[in-house]
Formats: sequence, C-alpha cells, structure tokens
Amino acid sequence: MSTDTKNQPPAPSAPSMQNPFVGFDPMTAWAQGQAQMQQMMADAFGRMASFATEYAAMESQFVAKAQDAMKNFAQLSADALAYGAQLSTQARKVGLDNAKKISNIA
Repeated sequence: MSTDTKNQPPAPSAPSMQNPFVGFDPMTAWAQGQAQMQQMMADAFGRMASFATEYAAMESQFVAKAQDAMKNFAQLSADALAYGAQLSTQARKVGLDNAKKISNIA
C-alpha cells in the first residue's frame, strides 16, 4: 500500500459547537415588532380619520340633495293640488253651464 495522502479521505473533525442563536436578540426583535405594530396602527388611524372626513363631506352633500328633492316634491305637490282645484272649478262651471243650457232647451 502506498503512503500517498492525496487519495485518502479527510480525517473526521470534531462537531462544531457554535451557537446558532448568536445573531438573534429577542429583545431587539420584540422592540422592532412593537415599533412596526405601532406604525401600522398609526397609519390605520390616519386612513380611518381621512375616510371619516370624506364620508362627512359626502353625507352633507347627500343631506343637501335630499332637502332639495323634498323642496321640489313639496312644490310639485302644491302645484298638483292647485291644478286639481282649478280643474274642479272649471268642471263645476262647465257642468253648471251645461245644466243651464239643457234647462233652457227643455
């Protein structure tokens, strides 16, 4: 057998005892998580406040349009009642005139 070391497998080494958690700091991770959560909640609150402001503006527009529609409806109702009264008056007048004509003929 030859004493050539080139063809021999490497000698087994002792298992490494490195700590896999050396780069992990739980307090830093906790602080970062809390900061991210706080930022997320602040952003959400800002969006909610913006939405509430927009909704209030749209609601005031809706109320104004509803009030205008009610005014128009009230005006149309009053006009319809007045027109009905006018038609009723004219119908009575025409009926009375026809009754007079018929009584003069007979």
